[in-house]
Amino acid sequence: MIEQLRALYDKITSLNTVITEDKGHLDHPEDLIFLRGVQGANQAVQAMADTVAKPEKVTIKWDGYPALIFGRNSNGKFTILDKHMFNKKDGSGRQVFSPEQFAQYDKERGVDRSDLHQLIAQIWPGLEKSDKSKGYYWGDLLFKQPLVEKNGLYTFKANPNGITYTVDANSELGQFFKGKNSGIVVHQYIAPDALTTDQATPLDGTIGSLKNNSDVAILPAKMPVTPKLKINSSLLKKAQSEIAKHGQAVEQLMSTAPQARNTFNQLFTVYINKRIVAGDLNNLLAGFMDYVQTRPMTDKMREKINQHLNANKAGLVGAFSIWVAIYNLKMNIVEQLNKAAMTAPVKGYLQDGTQTQEGFVSHGLKFVDRMGFSRQNLAGRQ
Repeated sequence: MIEQLRALYDKITSLNTVITEDKGHLDHPEDLIFLRGVQGANQAVQAMADTVAKPEKVTIKWDGYPALIFGRNSNGKFTILDKHMFNKKDGSGRQVFSPEQFAQYDKERGVDRSDLHQLIAQIWPGLEKSDKSKGYYWGDLLFKQPLVEKNGLYTFKANPNGITYTVDANSELGQFFKGKNSGIVVHQYIAPDALTTDQATPLDGTIGSLKNNSDVAILPAKMPVTPKLKINSSLLKKAQSEIAKHGQAVEQLMSTAPQARNTFNQLFTVYINKRIVAGDLNNLLAGFMDYVQTRPMTDKMREKINQHLNANKAGLVGAFSIWVAIYNLKMNIVEQLNKAAMTAPVKGYLQDGTQTQEGFVSHGLKFVDRMGFSRQNLAGRQ
């Protein structure tokens, strides 16, 4: 997972990037058939072919929490805030220039985030010292207290429902962690005059102009070595043939739905997540019809949805057939990436001890084992 640190008091070389997110959100390739129809399905397949063709572009998606934005505005004033504060339309969320002002901002809107306020106060001096240029950095906290070595390892877990990481204390990264009271991984840059996080751009394997010169470790990361990937031609042909076979019927299903497109899409994506938490992706079509009957909506709308689905059975069959085919193709690539990532000095583990990563990012999509990390994370939230 980790290559080398880019800067350790200006002496250690780079640790490459962790994640390249588009506007703060990434989709699963297989879900694009529900979200964008045939165009999305073709995009997903192309993204996987491109991933195999250019594996050096793949990055590892760290399981950090919380997500924070820090940096200096166009006047050079330093701030730390979250996504919602940054995006507040009246700009007041970006007018927080001290830990005390951060706490006051929450108090005025009636929100109690006292634990976060303590964290902000802790990391503020270090991040302010590391960032002297204008512009913001978007990242995720990895640990918030000095790491304690045990049996030659440092262990940390930022997301209560997610990945537990271990770091070889004798590795270059392990040595770097000594004396650090917290660590954050950065993945995007936002211009100093930006008004929303929609204007964020990936850091492409760097930490920008940041310096590792404080007690806060700033990490970007990518694959320790370029993985050797191979496309499974059988799975690729299956995905392509399912799209060609069912595409027209799927477009009819999606484009003529009696609900707004986003709302109709969520029937499918929420259902898939429920099946993932249940640990069962068999017989998706039959289960979907039962799920619709329990989805919160008016009786009138439920009747319209039922009529629409019954009138577009071919499209319904096609949508799930395409989803399964793309999912299988993606998982073949995820398995190859997980194998390549096992050479890193940083290891990730699920609650059952399975060694894995949260996932990977390529071409604006997330490559995640949804029956592994996603299932554990979603179940924990419930």
